[in-house]
Amino acid sequence: MSVPATQIHEAISKAKELGAERKRKFTETLEMSIGLKNLDLKNPSNRFNFEVRLPHDLREEVRVAIFCDGDLATRAESIGLSVIGKDKLESLGKNPKEAKKLANSYDFFVAMAPFMPLIGRHLGKILGPRAKMPKPIPPTFQDLKGLISNYRRTIVLRVKTQPVVCATVGKVTTSDEELAENASVIIQSLLGKLERGTQQIRRISFKTTMGPAVKAS
Repeated sequence: MSVPATQIHEAISKAKELGAERKRKFTETLEMSIGLKNLDLKNPSNRFNFEVRLPHDLREEVRVAIFCDGDLATRAESIGLSVIGKDKLESLGKNPKEAKKLANSYDFFVAMAPFMPLIGRHLGKILGPRAKMPKPIPPTFQDLKGLISNYRRTIVLRVKTQPVVCATVGKVTTSDEELAENASVIIQSLLGKLERGTQQIRRISFKTTMGPAVKAS
């Protein structure tokens, strides 16, 4: 199934229009749902979990924590990142309640590469199912600000037990054109994971956080 760009654009505009019929006390996001078909999820090779960098920001602020120590920790703290050292990491491993609270408090995690085995041991069961296992970076990594900037436009596409992909496309205050461009990149990235491409797309729809769904296909 192929969905022309004009249909994507029209569905986004309609979803925003319907969502705006009721005033909210917060800025809503535009959500995208992609239903899949002919995908055997009992086969692990058909499940996926990967990051996609979009052309336009999804969020004004992004919550990122970093597992590290030494000079990298000093530089991370200097730009306001939450730093989790080895002692804290080991403590979290003994306290599942606090570990779950941590996992829900941040959008993304990164980690100094030598920390990855410890993270897998102590927090893998918490972060893994939430698709929040850290991205490893070398101890000498320099561009922390650039990393944070990239995460403002990064989305995780995931299929595990249900044949549907849900993704945030951006804020409703974002222009229809930019939202449509983000949606297009999401679709193309997903197609790259499907053996039969567009033939495995059942439907695509959009909605604001509290609004009704509008089908693009």
